[in-house]
Amino acid sequence: MKKIFSLFAVVALLFTSCEKAAEDKTQPEQPTPTPTEQIKLVTNDTMKVSSGSAMAFIKYEILELVEGAKVEVSANVDWIYDFKQNEQNKISFTIGANPEAVDREGIITVTYDKSQFTVTVIQELSEAPTSIVFEAEFLQGKYYGVQGGLFNYYLVFSDLGLDANNMYSTPNAHYYFVDLYLPNAPEDIENIVVPNGEYEYDITNSGWPNTFTHSFSWYHINDETGFQLGTAHYDTGKLIVEDGKVTLEVTLTIDARQENHKVVYEGDWSLIDCTNEVYE
Repeated sequence: MKKIFSLFAVVALLFTSCEKAAEDKTQPEQPTPTPTEQIKLVTNDTMKVSSGSAMAFIKYEILELVEGAKVEVSANVDWIYDFKQNEQNKISFTIGANPEAVDREGIITVTYDKSQFTVTVIQELSEAPTSIVFEAEFLQGKYYGVQGGLFNYYLVFSDLGLDANNMYSTPNAHYYFVDLYLPNAPEDIENIVVPNGEYEYDITNSGWPNTFTHSFSWYHINDETGFQLGTAHYDTGKLIVEDGKVTLEVTLTIDARQENHKVVYEGDWSLIDCTNEVYE
């Protein structure tokens, strides 16, 4: 029995040795080599900017020169653009204005050979423009006849109207001017009005019919003497003429802030015939 026991012990020892030998043959995993850092960002990796259009820059350092390699830069959004590089390892770019009422984020990626870094640009939301509804007490103005091959109707919305000389000098008055050009003369020269329809604002003064011009369409306020305090030309605009109602919808900028104005007149109106005062 002792001999048999000893034989079992030897066999067990052999198996133990085999298992141990197998473990010894297993080699430990080698760590993956870290790529050589060839370029690094010098300025901050996060940039916060306001909602307006702006120019910005980032700086980098080349740690390992690679023959034939170039610094490449791109962005994942189209509102970060116009990348330019100079010899001082500086990349400038333009950030477009944010028209949305939410913050937005873009990523700039800079690559050099096998190394790269990223910069996150966070742009603030655009504040909602001020909205003003102006209930006009007066819709007046003048008809100047043919001007540049079109018929010129000049509308004036206001709270206090024209002065005694039919001028725009009433003290403390608010005025909205519309310099409108139509392809047709008034149907009734004794009651000059604009036909029903929609008319667009022409910021380029291109002279298209059924538009009102940038040059002589604006908003202004008078002081207590009737002196004009300032002029704000429209950024965008639309005139809507209906039976018994005329609406002017414009955007304009006052003290660096955009405002939406909706000017509404309801009632009868007609323009003064000034054709005899115009040189055609």
